[in-house]
Amino acid sequence: MATRQTVRVGRTTLGYAECGDLHGRPVLLHHGLIGNSALPDRWDVYGRGMGVRLIAVERPGYGASPPLEMGAVAEWAELAEGLMDALGIEEFDVAAISAGAPYGYALAALLPGRVRRLWVLSGLPYVQDDAIRGLYPADSLTAWEFYRQAPLSDIAAGFAAAAPRWAQVFAELPLMLSALEEIGAHDFLGPAREAKLQVRPWGFELSRVDVPVRLWHAPADEQVPLAAVEATAALLPRAEIFEQQDPSHVPSEETVYELFRSLAAEG
Repeated sequence: MATRQTVRVGRTTLGYAECGDLHGRPVLLHHGLIGNSALPDRWDVYGRGMGVRLIAVERPGYGASPPLEMGAVAEWAELAEGLMDALGIEEFDVAAISAGAPYGYALAALLPGRVRRLWVLSGLPYVQDDAIRGLYPADSLTAWEFYRQAPLSDIAAGFAAAAPRWAQVFAELPLMLSALEEIGAHDFLGPAREAKLQVRPWGFELSRVDVPVRLWHAPADEQVPLAAVEATAALLPRAEIFEQQDPSHVPSEETVYELFRSLAAEG
């Protein structure tokens, strides 16, 4: 397993870990709403075998990255750019899982000339848009309205109350359990901030994402409606959607392998 490191970037510190081929094609990976820089061993194996240098970064309030107030998703671009500068990496690909997708879109839109391609697995759609958010079921809309209006502390308390239920869901997934524990050590301010930022203006338009975007999504995903993903892709100048056969929201083994195979082919 890769060793977590930290780097001072502007007004904060970011945790990250590297795996795969450390001389290969650099890819900055964004975790989901529950996550950190720890990855399954197979990601390291795939990276080594296919010439991919995977840099898994922890957003504020996750892992070794302390909570940080942010006014919009767009502010992530400056922090991520500082990390890549510290690593001496000029051009790189970006990959994002689930709730990490808005941050991947931000880098592709706001760092032209540095981001080469964007790869999205079960990604959160452009839910700042009322029409796209409206493609979700009513209970999701109610939750987002709460996230929009409630104080950050109340949202964090809600995530803390849900933590025991998540721990049961992740009972056989030690990496996710560890990530959940670390998020709790930050008083759940990481996912609370992200939930609020999802429904606020992101700070950029998707039309600015002028790089190839490949999205993998399961039509039967119960957490993210495919229709919302399709509406998001329609706003991107160069996007393709590929179907994940496994109905889970979690990227399947086949999807992960295809991600690495595609990265190797583009290298």
